[in-house]
Amino acid sequence: MNKYTLEFKSADVELKYQKESIYKLLKPLHYGLILMSLLLNTIEIILVTVRESFSIPLINLAFIGISIFSFVIVYKKETLTQKMMTIENAYILLLQLNFTADNIHGQEYFLYGSSLSLIQAITYFSTDFYLSCPSVIFHLIFRLIVTSLYAKKFDLIALGLTITTAIFLISVLYICNRAQRLQFLLNFKEDTINYQLQTLINKPFTKIIYNEKKLQIDVLQVNQVNQFLGFNQDLCFGCNIRNFIRNCKISNRSLEKWIIDDQTNLKEICLAMVQRTKIKIRLSQFNTDNSLILILENSRLDTRQKQVPQFVTKQLVEQFMTSKKTLFNLQFKFGVMSILMLGQYQIKTVNIVKVLKKLLNTYVFSGKVNLNFNGYQIIKLKTYSQFLNIFLIQVFNIIQDMEYSQNIFNEINVNSFDNYLAFQLKLSNKQQFMQLYSKNFFIKYTEQHLLVTPLTFDLVFYFNKLIPFDDTNASL
Repeated sequence: MNKYTLEFKSADVELKYQKESIYKLLKPLHYGLILMSLLLNTIEIILVTVRESFSIPLINLAFIGISIFSFVIVYKKETLTQKMMTIENAYILLLQLNFTADNIHGQEYFLYGSSLSLIQAITYFSTDFYLSCPSVIFHLIFRLIVTSLYAKKFDLIALGLTITTAIFLISVLYICNRAQRLQFLLNFKEDTINYQLQTLINKPFTKIIYNEKKLQIDVLQVNQVNQFLGFNQDLCFGCNIRNFIRNCKISNRSLEKWIIDDQTNLKEICLAMVQRTKIKIRLSQFNTDNSLILILENSRLDTRQKQVPQFVTKQLVEQFMTSKKTLFNLQFKFGVMSILMLGQYQIKTVNIVKVLKKLLNTYVFSGKVNLNFNGYQIIKLKTYSQFLNIFLIQVFNIIQDMEYSQNIFNEINVNSFDNYLAFQLKLSNKQQFMQLYSKNFFIKYTEQHLLVTPLTFDLVFYFNKLIPFDDTNASL
Protein backbone atom coordinates (compact mmCIF):
# COMPACT_ATOMS: atom_id res chain seq x y z
CA MET A 1 0.00 0.00 0.00
CA ASN A 2 1.00 3.61 -0.54
CA LYS A 3 2.29 4.97 2.77
CA TYR A 4 0.17 8.14 2.67
CA THR A 5 -2.98 7.42 0.61
CA LEU A 6 -3.16 3.69 1.60
CA GLU A 7 -4.06 2.76 -1.99
CA PHE A 8 -2.75 -0.60 -3.21
CA LYS A 9 0.16 -0.25 -5.59
CA SER A 10 -1.25 -3.07 -7.72
CA ALA A 11 -4.02 -1.64 -9.90
CA ASP A 12 -5.80 -5.03 -10.11
CA VAL A 13 -5.87 -5.48 -6.33
CA GLU A 14 -7.08 -1.89 -5.83
CA LEU A 15 -9.87 -2.43 -8.36
CA LYS A 16 -10.99 -5.63 -6.61
CA TYR A 17 -10.96 -3.83 -3.25
CA GLN A 18 -13.05 -0.95 -4.61
CA LYS A 19 -15.61 -3.32 -6.15
CA GLU A 20 -15.97 -5.29 -2.93
CA SER A 21 -16.25 -2.08 -0.89
CA ILE A 22 -18.89 -0.64 -3.22
CA TYR A 23 -21.13 -3.72 -3.28
CA LYS A 24 -20.82 -4.69 0.39
CA LEU A 25 -20.95 -1.25 2.06
CA LEU A 26 -20.93 1.93 0.00
CA LYS A 27 -23.93 1.39 -2.29
CA PRO A 28 -26.39 0.31 0.44
CA LEU A 29 -25.11 3.08 2.75
CA HIS A 30 -25.28 5.71 0.02
CA TYR A 31 -28.85 4.84 -0.97
CA GLY A 32 -29.86 4.83 2.69
CA LEU A 33 -28.38 8.31 3.25
CA ILE A 34 -30.08 9.61 0.09
CA LEU A 35 -33.45 8.27 1.23
CA MET A 36 -32.99 9.87 4.66
CA SER A 37 -31.90 13.15 3.06
CA LEU A 38 -34.89 13.31 0.72
CA LEU A 39 -37.35 12.50 3.49
CA LEU A 40 -36.02 14.90 6.15
CA ASN A 41 -35.34 17.81 3.79
CA THR A 42 -38.80 17.49 2.22
CA ILE A 43 -40.40 17.57 5.68
CA GLU A 44 -38.27 20.60 6.62
CA ILE A 45 -39.28 22.47 3.45
CA ILE A 46 -42.98 21.81 4.13
CA LEU A 47 -42.73 22.91 7.79
CA VAL A 48 -40.77 26.08 7.02
CA THR A 49 -43.04 27.00 4.11
CA VAL A 50 -46.19 26.66 6.24
CA ARG A 51 -44.70 28.29 9.36
CA GLU A 52 -42.96 31.27 7.76
CA SER A 53 -45.50 32.44 5.17
CA PHE A 54 -44.31 30.45 2.17
CA SER A 55 -40.60 31.32 2.43
CA ILE A 56 -38.51 28.65 0.64
CA PRO A 57 -35.42 27.27 2.43
CA LEU A 58 -32.98 27.23 -0.50
CA ILE A 59 -30.34 25.14 1.28
CA ASN A 60 -32.77 22.26 1.89
CA LEU A 61 -34.13 22.55 -1.65
CA ALA A 62 -30.61 22.39 -3.08
CA PHE A 63 -29.88 19.36 -0.87
CA ILE A 64 -32.81 17.47 -2.47
CA GLY A 65 -31.47 18.37 -5.92
CA ILE A 66 -27.97 17.14 -5.04
CA SER A 67 -29.38 13.89 -3.61
CA ILE A 68 -31.35 13.14 -6.79
CA PHE A 69 -28.35 14.05 -8.97
CA SER A 70 -26.07 11.83 -6.86
CA PHE A 71 -28.50 8.90 -7.12
CA VAL A 72 -28.52 9.15 -10.93
CA ILE A 73 -24.72 9.41 -11.17
CA VAL A 74 -24.07 6.44 -8.86
CA TYR A 75 -26.77 4.38 -10.59
CA LYS A 76 -25.05 4.90 -13.95
CA LYS A 77 -21.43 4.70 -12.73
CA GLU A 78 -20.87 2.88 -9.45
CA THR A 79 -17.16 3.74 -9.27
CA LEU A 80 -18.09 7.34 -8.42
CA THR A 81 -19.94 6.33 -5.24
CA GLN A 82 -17.19 7.45 -2.84
CA LYS A 83 -16.67 10.80 -4.57
CA MET A 84 -20.40 11.58 -4.60
CA MET A 85 -20.64 10.69 -0.89
CA THR A 86 -17.72 13.05 -0.19
CA ILE A 87 -19.45 15.88 -2.07
CA GLU A 88 -22.70 15.31 -0.17
CA ASN A 89 -20.76 15.17 3.08
CA ALA A 90 -19.28 18.57 2.32
CA TYR A 91 -22.67 20.07 1.49
CA ILE A 92 -24.03 19.01 4.90
CA LEU A 93 -21.88 21.86 6.30
CA LEU A 94 -24.22 24.43 4.75
CA LEU A 95 -27.03 23.19 6.99
CA GLN A 96 -25.23 25.03 9.78
CA LEU A 97 -26.39 28.27 8.14
CA ASN A 98 -30.02 27.18 8.66
CA PHE A 99 -29.67 27.26 12.46
CA THR A 100 -29.63 30.55 14.34
CA ALA A 101 -30.48 31.61 17.87
CA ASP A 102 -33.77 33.07 16.58
CA ASN A 103 -35.23 29.92 15.04
CA ILE A 104 -33.97 27.12 17.28
CA HIS A 105 -33.40 26.43 20.97
CA GLY A 106 -29.83 25.91 22.21
CA GLN A 107 -30.41 22.27 23.21
CA GLU A 108 -31.97 21.49 19.84
CA TYR A 109 -29.00 23.16 18.15
CA PHE A 110 -26.67 20.86 20.09
CA LEU A 111 -28.75 17.77 19.18
CA TYR A 112 -28.83 18.64 15.47
CA GLY A 113 -25.11 19.42 15.47
CA SER A 114 -24.21 16.11 17.13
CA SER A 115 -26.42 14.09 14.78
CA LEU A 116 -25.04 15.76 11.66
CA SER A 117 -21.49 15.21 12.93
CA LEU A 118 -22.22 11.52 13.40
CA ILE A 119 -23.58 11.27 9.86
CA GLN A 120 -20.39 12.87 8.58
CA ALA A 121 -18.31 10.49 10.70
CA ILE A 122 -20.11 7.53 9.09
CA THR A 123 -19.03 8.82 5.68
CA TYR A 124 -15.46 9.39 6.90
CA PHE A 125 -15.10 5.78 8.01
CA SER A 126 -16.82 4.25 4.97
CA THR A 127 -14.76 6.11 2.35
CA ASP A 128 -11.05 5.75 1.62
CA PHE A 129 -8.47 7.64 3.68
CA TYR A 130 -7.28 9.82 0.79
CA LEU A 131 -10.84 11.23 0.58
CA SER A 132 -11.79 11.30 4.26
CA CYS A 133 -8.59 13.00 5.50
CA PRO A 134 -8.95 16.21 3.40
CA SER A 135 -12.68 16.20 4.20
CA VAL A 136 -12.04 16.22 7.95
CA ILE A 137 -9.60 19.13 7.69
CA PHE A 138 -11.84 21.17 5.39
CA HIS A 139 -15.00 20.52 7.46
CA LEU A 140 -13.45 21.51 10.78
CA ILE A 141 -11.91 24.68 9.32
CA PHE A 142 -15.25 25.62 7.72
CA ARG A 143 -17.13 25.15 11.00
CA LEU A 144 -14.55 27.15 12.92
CA ILE A 145 -14.73 30.09 10.47
CA VAL A 146 -18.55 30.12 10.20
CA THR A 147 -18.94 29.88 13.99
CA SER A 148 -16.46 32.74 14.53
CA LEU A 149 -18.23 34.97 11.96
CA TYR A 150 -21.69 34.33 13.40
CA ALA A 151 -20.49 34.74 16.99
CA LYS A 152 -18.39 37.81 16.00
CA LYS A 153 -15.47 36.61 18.10
CA PHE A 154 -12.55 34.20 17.85
CA ASP A 155 -12.34 31.54 20.57
CA LEU A 156 -8.88 30.06 21.27
CA ILE A 157 -10.43 27.10 23.07
CA ALA A 158 -12.52 26.31 19.96
CA LEU A 159 -9.36 26.51 17.84
CA GLY A 160 -7.51 24.13 20.16
CA LEU A 161 -10.45 21.73 20.21
CA THR A 162 -10.67 21.80 16.40
CA ILE A 163 -6.96 21.04 15.92
CA THR A 164 -6.98 18.26 18.54
CA THR A 165 -10.12 16.71 17.08
CA ALA A 166 -8.62 16.77 13.59
CA ILE A 167 -5.41 15.04 14.74
CA PHE A 168 -7.24 12.33 16.69
CA LEU A 169 -9.85 11.69 14.01
CA ILE A 170 -7.33 11.53 11.14
CA SER A 171 -5.14 9.14 13.16
CA VAL A 172 -8.06 6.80 13.88
CA LEU A 173 -9.25 6.96 10.26
CA TYR A 174 -5.75 6.03 9.05
CA ILE A 175 -5.50 3.06 11.43
CA CYS A 176 -9.01 1.78 10.63
CA ASN A 177 -8.69 2.14 6.86
CA ARG A 178 -5.27 0.47 6.90
CA ALA A 179 -6.61 -2.42 9.02
CA GLN A 180 -9.60 -2.81 6.67
CA ARG A 181 -7.32 -2.97 3.63
CA LEU A 182 -4.97 -5.43 5.33
CA GLN A 183 -7.94 -7.68 6.12
CA PHE A 184 -9.02 -7.52 2.47
CA LEU A 185 -5.46 -8.33 1.38
CA LEU A 186 -5.37 -11.32 3.73
CA ASN A 187 -8.69 -12.63 2.34
CA PHE A 188 -7.50 -11.97 -1.21
CA LYS A 189 -4.29 -13.95 -0.63
CA GLU A 190 -6.25 -16.77 1.01
CA ASP A 191 -8.64 -16.99 -1.96
CA THR A 192 -5.68 -16.98 -4.34
CA ILE A 193 -3.98 -19.78 -2.44
CA ASN A 194 -7.22 -21.80 -2.33
CA TYR A 195 -7.54 -21.39 -6.09
CA GLN A 196 -3.94 -22.54 -6.66
CA LEU A 197 -3.93 -25.44 -4.20
CA GLN A 198 -4.67 -28.02 -6.87
CA THR A 199 -1.66 -26.70 -8.79
CA LEU A 200 0.62 -26.62 -5.76
CA ILE A 201 -0.38 -30.07 -4.50
CA ASN A 202 0.09 -32.68 -7.20
CA LYS A 203 -1.79 -35.41 -5.38
CA PRO A 204 -5.38 -36.15 -4.32
CA PHE A 205 -6.23 -33.93 -1.35
CA THR A 206 -9.10 -32.34 0.52
CA LYS A 207 -9.30 -29.15 2.59
CA ILE A 208 -11.41 -29.70 5.72
CA ILE A 209 -12.27 -28.03 9.00
CA TYR A 210 -14.04 -29.31 12.10
CA ASN A 211 -17.25 -27.35 12.69
CA GLU A 212 -17.85 -27.34 16.43
CA LYS A 213 -21.37 -25.88 16.11
CA LYS A 214 -22.58 -28.58 13.71
CA LEU A 215 -20.35 -31.25 15.28
CA GLN A 216 -19.22 -32.38 11.85
CA ILE A 217 -16.27 -32.06 9.49
CA ASP A 218 -16.92 -29.48 6.77
CA VAL A 219 -15.32 -30.15 3.38
CA LEU A 220 -14.09 -26.90 1.82
CA GLN A 221 -12.24 -28.18 -1.24
CA VAL A 222 -11.51 -31.49 -2.96
CA ASN A 223 -9.10 -32.49 -5.70
CA GLN A 224 -9.40 -35.88 -7.47
CA VAL A 225 -12.17 -37.02 -5.12
CA ASN A 226 -12.52 -40.32 -6.99
CA GLN A 227 -9.05 -41.33 -5.71
CA PHE A 228 -10.34 -41.56 -2.13
CA LEU A 229 -11.26 -45.14 -1.27
CA GLY A 230 -14.99 -45.74 -0.97
CA PHE A 231 -15.84 -42.96 -3.46
CA ASN A 232 -19.47 -43.05 -4.61
CA GLN A 233 -20.58 -40.66 -7.34
CA ASP A 234 -24.18 -40.69 -6.05
CA LEU A 235 -23.26 -39.08 -2.72
CA CYS A 236 -23.48 -35.36 -1.98
CA PHE A 237 -20.49 -33.00 -2.01
CA GLY A 238 -18.51 -33.68 1.15
CA CYS A 239 -20.24 -36.98 1.94
CA ASN A 240 -17.53 -38.99 0.17
CA ILE A 241 -14.77 -37.32 2.17
CA ARG A 242 -16.62 -37.63 5.50
CA ASN A 243 -17.17 -41.34 4.82
CA PHE A 244 -13.49 -41.77 3.96
CA ILE A 245 -12.39 -40.00 7.16
CA ARG A 246 -14.82 -42.06 9.22
CA ASN A 247 -13.66 -45.37 7.69
CA CYS A 248 -9.95 -44.52 7.69
CA LYS A 249 -8.15 -45.90 10.75
CA ILE A 250 -4.76 -45.05 12.19
CA SER A 251 -3.54 -47.33 15.00
CA ASN A 252 -7.05 -48.84 15.30
CA ARG A 253 -8.52 -45.38 15.83
CA SER A 254 -10.64 -43.60 13.21
CA LEU A 255 -9.14 -40.60 11.48
CA GLU A 256 -12.25 -38.65 12.45
CA LYS A 257 -11.38 -39.09 16.16
CA TRP A 258 -7.79 -37.99 15.51
CA ILE A 259 -8.96 -34.81 13.74
CA ILE A 260 -11.48 -33.89 16.43
CA ASP A 261 -9.43 -34.78 19.52
CA ASP A 262 -5.74 -35.04 18.70
CA GLN A 263 -4.87 -33.69 15.26
CA THR A 264 -1.59 -32.13 16.47
CA ASN A 265 -0.05 -35.62 16.62
CA LEU A 266 -0.67 -36.29 12.92
CA LYS A 267 1.96 -34.03 11.36
CA GLU A 268 4.08 -36.78 9.82
CA ILE A 269 3.14 -39.17 7.02
CA CYS A 270 0.89 -41.82 8.57
CA LEU A 271 0.14 -45.39 7.55
CA ALA A 272 -3.62 -45.81 7.54
CA MET A 273 -6.05 -48.63 6.84
CA VAL A 274 -9.20 -48.21 4.71
CA GLN A 275 -11.33 -51.21 3.79
CA ARG A 276 -8.43 -53.59 4.50
CA THR A 277 -6.18 -51.54 2.23
CA LYS A 278 -3.06 -49.78 3.48
CA ILE A 279 -2.50 -46.22 2.29
CA LYS A 280 -0.25 -43.32 3.26
CA ILE A 281 -1.81 -40.01 4.26
CA ARG A 282 -0.54 -36.67 5.56
CA LEU A 283 -2.33 -33.86 7.42
CA SER A 284 -1.08 -30.31 7.05
CA GLN A 285 -2.30 -27.29 9.02
CA PHE A 286 -3.57 -24.42 6.85
CA ASN A 287 -2.87 -21.50 9.16
CA THR A 288 -4.83 -18.74 7.41
CA ASP A 289 -8.22 -20.23 8.39
CA ASN A 290 -7.16 -23.02 10.81
CA SER A 291 -8.29 -25.70 8.38
CA LEU A 292 -6.53 -28.97 7.58
CA ILE A 293 -5.32 -30.32 4.28
CA LEU A 294 -5.56 -34.10 4.03
CA ILE A 295 -3.22 -35.43 1.32
CA LEU A 296 -3.15 -38.94 -0.07
CA GLU A 297 0.54 -39.75 -0.44
CA ASN A 298 -0.34 -42.90 -2.33
CA SER A 299 -3.58 -44.60 -3.26
CA ARG A 300 -4.70 -48.13 -3.95
CA LEU A 301 -6.39 -46.94 -7.11
CA ASP A 302 -4.18 -47.24 -10.17
CA THR A 303 -4.83 -44.24 -12.41
CA ARG A 304 -2.52 -45.55 -15.12
CA GLN A 305 -4.59 -46.88 -17.96
CA LYS A 306 -3.42 -49.51 -20.37
CA GLN A 307 -2.82 -47.86 -23.69
CA VAL A 308 -4.41 -49.30 -26.80
CA PRO A 309 -1.65 -50.51 -29.16
CA GLN A 310 -0.82 -47.91 -31.79
CA PHE A 311 -1.40 -50.25 -34.75
CA VAL A 312 -4.95 -50.99 -33.48
CA THR A 313 -5.71 -47.26 -33.23
CA LYS A 314 -4.33 -46.71 -36.74
CA GLN A 315 -6.45 -49.50 -38.24
CA LEU A 316 -9.61 -48.19 -36.55
CA VAL A 317 -8.98 -44.66 -37.82
CA GLU A 318 -8.49 -46.00 -41.38
CA GLN A 319 -11.73 -47.95 -41.14
CA PHE A 320 -13.64 -44.88 -39.97
CA MET A 321 -12.25 -42.82 -42.83
CA THR A 322 -13.60 -45.27 -45.40
CA SER A 323 -17.04 -45.68 -43.81
CA LYS A 324 -20.06 -43.58 -44.82
CA LYS A 325 -20.27 -40.25 -43.03
CA THR A 326 -23.76 -40.64 -41.64
CA LEU A 327 -24.80 -39.19 -38.29
CA PHE A 328 -24.99 -42.67 -36.75
CA ASN A 329 -21.53 -43.68 -38.02
CA LEU A 330 -20.13 -40.35 -36.88
CA GLN A 331 -21.39 -40.77 -33.32
CA PHE A 332 -20.19 -44.38 -33.23
CA LYS A 333 -16.78 -43.23 -34.48
CA PHE A 334 -16.57 -40.50 -31.85
CA GLY A 335 -17.59 -42.96 -29.13
CA VAL A 336 -14.87 -45.44 -30.06
CA MET A 337 -12.27 -42.66 -30.42
CA SER A 338 -13.22 -41.38 -26.96
CA ILE A 339 -12.45 -44.79 -25.46
CA LEU A 340 -9.11 -44.95 -27.31
CA MET A 341 -8.08 -41.49 -26.09
CA LEU A 342 -9.29 -41.89 -22.51
CA GLY A 343 -5.92 -42.83 -21.02
CA GLN A 344 -3.77 -40.31 -22.91
CA TYR A 345 -2.47 -37.52 -20.67
CA GLN A 346 -0.32 -35.62 -23.19
CA ILE A 347 -0.42 -31.86 -22.71
CA LYS A 348 -0.62 -29.92 -25.98
CA THR A 349 -1.66 -26.46 -27.14
CA VAL A 350 -5.10 -26.56 -28.76
CA ASN A 351 -6.56 -23.94 -31.12
CA ILE A 352 -10.04 -23.53 -29.64
CA VAL A 353 -11.35 -21.52 -32.59
CA LYS A 354 -10.38 -24.27 -35.05
CA VAL A 355 -11.81 -27.08 -32.87
CA LEU A 356 -15.18 -25.39 -32.37
CA LYS A 357 -15.58 -24.54 -36.05
CA LYS A 358 -14.77 -28.15 -36.97
CA LEU A 359 -17.34 -29.48 -34.51
CA LEU A 360 -20.03 -27.09 -35.76
CA ASN A 361 -19.33 -28.18 -39.34
CA THR A 362 -19.51 -31.84 -38.30
CA TYR A 363 -22.75 -31.76 -36.29
CA VAL A 364 -26.12 -30.74 -37.70
CA PHE A 365 -28.35 -28.41 -35.68
CA SER A 366 -31.80 -26.99 -36.46
CA GLY A 367 -30.65 -23.37 -36.57
CA LYS A 368 -27.52 -21.33 -37.13
CA VAL A 369 -25.10 -21.33 -34.18
CA ASN A 370 -23.11 -18.14 -33.69
CA LEU A 371 -19.51 -18.29 -32.49
CA ASN A 372 -18.59 -15.26 -30.38
CA PHE A 373 -14.88 -15.05 -29.59
CA ASN A 374 -15.09 -11.47 -28.18
CA GLY A 375 -12.66 -10.01 -30.70
CA TYR A 376 -10.07 -12.81 -30.57
CA GLN A 377 -8.94 -14.25 -33.91
CA ILE A 378 -7.04 -17.13 -32.30
CA ILE A 379 -7.63 -18.58 -28.83
CA LYS A 380 -5.17 -21.22 -27.66
CA LEU A 381 -5.37 -23.42 -24.58
CA LYS A 382 -2.57 -25.59 -23.24
CA THR A 383 -4.24 -28.58 -21.65
CA TYR A 384 -4.79 -32.34 -21.85
CA SER A 385 -5.64 -32.22 -25.55
CA GLN A 386 -7.22 -35.67 -25.89
CA PHE A 387 -9.37 -35.14 -22.79
CA LEU A 388 -10.53 -31.82 -24.23
CA ASN A 389 -11.49 -33.51 -27.52
CA ILE A 390 -13.44 -36.18 -25.65
CA PHE A 391 -15.14 -33.59 -23.46
CA LEU A 392 -16.24 -31.34 -26.36
CA ILE A 393 -17.41 -34.32 -28.44
CA GLN A 394 -19.63 -35.47 -25.57
CA VAL A 395 -21.01 -31.95 -25.02
CA PHE A 396 -21.93 -31.67 -28.70
CA ASN A 397 -23.40 -35.19 -28.66
CA ILE A 398 -25.66 -34.16 -25.78
CA ILE A 399 -26.80 -31.03 -27.63
CA GLN A 400 -27.36 -33.11 -30.79
CA ASP A 401 -29.55 -35.55 -28.85
CA MET A 402 -31.51 -32.64 -27.35
CA GLU A 403 -32.31 -31.29 -30.83
CA TYR A 404 -35.07 -33.91 -31.11
CA SER A 405 -36.87 -32.33 -28.12
CA GLN A 406 -37.08 -28.87 -29.71
CA ASN A 407 -34.08 -27.50 -27.86
CA ILE A 408 -32.82 -24.14 -29.15
CA PHE A 409 -29.03 -23.88 -29.47
CA ASN A 410 -27.94 -20.55 -30.97
CA GLU A 411 -24.61 -19.33 -29.57
CA ILE A 412 -21.21 -20.26 -28.12
CA ASN A 413 -19.45 -17.45 -26.24
CA VAL A 414 -15.71 -17.82 -25.55
CA ASN A 415 -13.65 -15.46 -23.36
CA SER A 416 -9.97 -15.81 -22.43
CA PHE A 417 -8.67 -14.76 -19.00
CA ASP A 418 -5.31 -15.08 -17.24
CA ASN A 419 -5.95 -18.37 -15.42
CA TYR A 420 -8.93 -19.85 -17.22
CA LEU A 421 -10.91 -19.94 -20.45
CA ALA A 422 -14.65 -19.19 -20.09
CA PHE A 423 -16.81 -21.15 -22.55
CA GLN A 424 -20.57 -20.45 -22.41
CA LEU A 425 -23.39 -22.28 -24.19
CA LYS A 426 -26.67 -20.53 -24.99
CA LEU A 427 -29.35 -23.26 -24.70
CA SER A 428 -33.08 -22.98 -24.12
CA ASN A 429 -33.35 -26.19 -22.06
CA LYS A 430 -30.56 -25.96 -19.48
CA GLN A 431 -32.12 -28.45 -17.06
CA GLN A 432 -32.24 -31.27 -19.60
CA PHE A 433 -28.63 -30.55 -20.62
CA MET A 434 -27.47 -30.71 -16.99
CA GLN A 435 -29.25 -34.03 -16.48
CA LEU A 436 -27.57 -35.61 -19.51
CA TYR A 437 -24.25 -33.95 -18.70
CA SER A 438 -24.14 -35.30 -15.13
CA LYS A 439 -24.80 -38.88 -16.29
CA ASN A 440 -22.19 -38.95 -19.09
CA PHE A 441 -19.35 -41.37 -18.31
CA PHE A 442 -16.72 -39.63 -20.47
CA ILE A 443 -17.52 -36.21 -19.01
CA LYS A 444 -17.23 -37.49 -15.45
CA TYR A 445 -13.77 -38.83 -16.21
CA THR A 446 -12.37 -35.83 -18.15
CA GLU A 447 -14.08 -32.94 -16.31
CA GLN A 448 -11.83 -33.19 -13.25
CA HIS A 449 -8.73 -32.74 -15.42
CA LEU A 450 -10.03 -29.79 -17.44
CA LEU A 451 -12.36 -27.54 -15.42
CA VAL A 452 -11.54 -25.20 -12.54
CA THR A 453 -14.98 -25.70 -10.97
CA PRO A 454 -17.89 -28.09 -11.71
CA LEU A 455 -20.45 -26.90 -14.25
CA THR A 456 -23.52 -25.03 -12.94
CA PHE A 457 -26.84 -24.04 -14.52
CA ASP A 458 -25.32 -20.93 -16.11
CA LEU A 459 -23.61 -23.38 -18.54
CA VAL A 460 -20.22 -21.66 -18.33
CA PHE A 461 -17.26 -24.05 -18.57
CA TYR A 462 -14.14 -22.66 -16.86
CA PHE A 463 -11.24 -24.50 -18.53
CA ASN A 464 -8.13 -24.40 -16.39
CA LYS A 465 -4.98 -22.82 -17.86
CA LEU A 466 -2.90 -23.86 -14.84
CA ILE A 467 -2.41 -27.56 -15.53
CA PRO A 468 -0.81 -29.38 -12.56
CA PHE A 469 1.84 -32.02 -13.12
CA ASP A 470 0.36 -35.46 -12.49
CA ASP A 471 2.81 -38.22 -11.56
CA THR A 472 0.69 -40.69 -13.56
CA ASN A 473 1.58 -38.89 -16.76
CA ALA A 474 4.72 -40.75 -17.61
CA SER A 475 4.37 -39.85 -21.27
CA LEU A 476 4.82 -36.14 -20.59
